[in-house]
Parts: sequence; structure tokens; C-alpha cells
Amino acid sequence: MKNKKSIGLDQWKLYGSLLHVLQIASRFHIAMYDAQEYKGYVIVYVPVYERHIIFAHFENCEHLCTTGMLGYLFRSLKKPARVAGIICAVILWYGLSHMVYAIDIKGEDDESRALIQKTLKDMQIVVPFYEKDTAQLKTDLKKKLENKIAWLEIEKKGSRYQISYTPKEFAIIEQLKHEELIARCDGVIQRFDVLHGNKLHKVNEFVHKGDVLVSNVIDTSSNSKEELFVKGRVFAYTWKDVHVQMKDDKMPKAFQYYMLLFQARDKISEQMKKDDSLYKENILQFSKEAGKINMVVHYTLIQDITTP
Repeated sequence: MKNKKSIGLDQWKLYGSLLHVLQIASRFHIAMYDAQEYKGYVIVYVPVYERHIIFAHFENCEHLCTTGMLGYLFRSLKKPARVAGIICAVILWYGLSHMVYAIDIKGEDDESRALIQKTLKDMQIVVPFYEKDTAQLKTDLKKKLENKIAWLEIEKKGSRYQISYTPKEFAIIEQLKHEELIARCDGVIQRFDVLHGNKLHKVNEFVHKGDVLVSNVIDTSSNSKEELFVKGRVFAYTWKDVHVQMKDDKMPKAFQYYMLLFQARDKISEQMKKDDSLYKENILQFSKEAGKINMVVHYTLIQDITTP
């Protein structure tokens, strides 16, 4: 009964005796809850979807209220300002979540970077813009730059696009090295992407900044040490808190919330490299103080912790 009230039931005042009310309810299969008889009338709770049955079979009845979430919804629909606020918040959230506000272009040659920027402008891809199919955009961009770019990738990270590329003149075979893979920050190992080298830690193991994760030396069966080539990356769960704020401009709270959330996502995306990903997002604080709206978001990332 308590759960049904929290979801939403109609409260009715039905004139007549309790016996009379229950006889009609039994005849027309009306579900009733918490019936209480008073002098000349009965107070009872009935599911909202049976409202028309009550009106049809009880000549003397009075609808008192609707409880729970359904009651709040019905009352809200009677207030145009609140309905408009909800609709605007939904539209704004949907629109902002599909907008791209920045394009990061990462590569080895400034001339190629400038060429990509010019080509995007010629294609009328100018921020801010509504998100596009990254696969199709990649295909179109590669076709226009096929004589200049050897490799190109486009990823959407939060509210920005990241374009990584390799110019044709720099598309050379990578040379294997003996350098160890060392943790750049604390984290819990999520996976190894290692082709060569001696792994010194395991998945789900906590490592500290400066720990050697993949060594260039391995012990042989003859108790000697053999030097190895090292190639690969190590990905780990890492944690970052992002603080953003804005002036309390009297906008609806939902607008302020999503504007700050998108700012936080932009900030964290600036700290992520290619192949890094966002694992979890938790809002730690959303508050007003001294005319400012503050938000603190705790992010759990999956990052390559070995590549500078």
C-alpha cells in the first residue's frame, strides 16, 4: 500500500455506507485501498486508471487528491511556467549533449595541421556545430587529403572532436627500443597492450608513479639476464577531480547543472590522449556560494600511463 501511494493513487470521498461502496467495488471489479468509513461517507484510495469507473458508478463522489509521483506530475501540468521549464531543460540538455564545441588536431607536422583546419572550414565544419557521423566525416576528410595524409582518425570525446593524423612524409616504420615502460601516475592496471617486454605487474594491481611496469630485462634458465626490446602501452584506471564554476545568473537550475557538467567534460577531455576513455563520472558537489555556482566532478578514466 505504501509503495502504491508513493507511485500515485487517487483519494476519493464516496458518499454512502462502507457496505454500499464495497458492493459496487465488487460488482465492477474496482481495486480499493485503505477504506475508512465516516458519518455519511467513505474515504478510499483507488488506482488512477480507474478514475472513469468511479465517476460512472458513484453518483455522489468527490476527488480529493492524487498522491505520490503521479500527483506531482498532474499538479505540475497545471502550472505553465513549470511545464515550460521542464520542456526547455529537456530541449537544452538534448541539444547541448549533441553539440561539438572544440576540435583538437594532433599530429607531427604544422603544415598538415593547418591544411586539415582549412579543409574542415571548406567543408563548413566550424565550431560550434551539431555532432556528425564521425565515420562519414573521417571518410570525407581522408578523401580530400589523400595526397597529404597517410593516416587519420577522428574520435568524439565529450563535447569535442579529436583528430589525429600522420603526414605521408612521416609514415615510417617504428624502430624497436630497449626503454622500460614506467608509470607516469598512480593507478590500477586495467590491461596490457604489450608486444615486447617483461611484464612486472598484473591486471587489477595498484601501481605508483615511477614504478617499472614492463622491464627490458628477463632472467634466463641459466641464471643470466637477457636484454629485451620493449614495445607497447599499459592502461590503468586513474582518478581526477574537476572543479568548474559560473556566476549565479538566475537561469533555471537544470540549465546551470548541464552547462557546468559540459564544462567539466571539456576540461577532462583536454587531459586525455588518444585511446584514453572515460569510465565513470560522479557529481561530488553542486552548490551555490557567494554568487557562484560550483560543481565538482570525480572522473574515473582508463588511461595509457606509460606514454608521455
